[in-house]
Amino acid sequence: MIRVTAGVWAVALVAFSSQASGPFKVIGYYADWTASRYPLAGIPADRLTHVNYAFGKIAPDNRLTYNRAAAVEQVYAGDCADPGCPHGLFNQITVLKKSHPHLKFLISVGGWTDSGPFYEMAASDDTRRTFAQSCGDFLKTYPQFDGIDIDWEHAVVGGLQPGQPRDAQNYVLLLASLRNAIGPGRLLTVAVPASPRGIEVLDYAAMVTHLDWVNVMTYDFHSGGTLAGFNSALYNHDDPSSPKRNTHDAAQAILAKGVPRTKLVVGVPFYGRGWTGVESSAVWSQGTGRMQQVGGYAAIASTFLKSPGYARSWDDVAKVPWLYNAERKEWITYEDPQSMRIKGEYVAKEGLGGAMFWELSNDDGTLLDALRAGLGTK
Repeated sequence: MIRVTAGVWAVALVAFSSQASGPFKVIGYYADWTASRYPLAGIPADRLTHVNYAFGKIAPDNRLTYNRAAAVEQVYAGDCADPGCPHGLFNQITVLKKSHPHLKFLISVGGWTDSGPFYEMAASDDTRRTFAQSCGDFLKTYPQFDGIDIDWEHAVVGGLQPGQPRDAQNYVLLLASLRNAIGPGRLLTVAVPASPRGIEVLDYAAMVTHLDWVNVMTYDFHSGGTLAGFNSALYNHDDPSSPKRNTHDAAQAILAKGVPRTKLVVGVPFYGRGWTGVESSAVWSQGTGRMQQVGGYAAIASTFLKSPGYARSWDDVAKVPWLYNAERKEWITYEDPQSMRIKGEYVAKEGLGGAMFWELSNDDGTLLDALRAGLGTK
């Protein structure tokens, strides 16, 4: 372990100003609720290959719906003010793609908060067909979108709502219905859990036949409880909860279940998590609660990393940093340019499909540049 004070560490990054290119996908989530502080028109489009627009939802009638105010009604800077003009974030996508035609947009449906309707919608032929057809209709109505991303959090193992064993087969049937409805020319992807149990219960070999790729959410490995641990370790370093709760083991487990390497996209977090009441700087120390405000890397860089009270440590097995404040007894797990570049190098070395991150407004460009440098993307 190497220990330095915050602000001392620096990593030389390769600057990228040209259009994103290369063999790897670089996928960023854009959350519609961030639009007032992070305009969609200002995303680093030249350094991305795909954007997942978060989030579409499932309406009570089992059809795809979305926040219409943000999507098609809000007048943003540069929009025509006439009521007859197209407005909203969907129009911003149209405008952005004119100057960046390589960039593909998918609407992500569900997410942690709004996955509840999946469990029953996916349980019958009629409701699956209704939802799938509404997705097909959406792509025809809004051709600026290139596909559908399903964020069912989580089939079988549950999330805010409990799952059931039937979800695994229903997931396969749902994806088949979606592929039939949207056709072979549109993108269809999923975001899946990275926990050992979450991986074990899904039929990846059957799912992947309908998918363009699989995004594995290799983060939030330690997001609850009072034990301070890494949000997204690349490799296991004595994790007391499970030796498999890390990016490498999750990726290898999904590959073993039949997902081709080029169809597996690794998730990386552009945010941190923290604990209070932690008496020791060591990993796996016991705390008393969770920090309420940690935020994305941009916020971490402008606050914690500039405070002399927070000391940075590096785990050379897990390949991630953390911060500790002895006076405040705060312990923070996060990603920085060093860890992000290493994750990109891992994806390239393993010959995987690329990297996905949550989410764009959390970064000031530093982590994206480091990720792309690791991928060797020019």
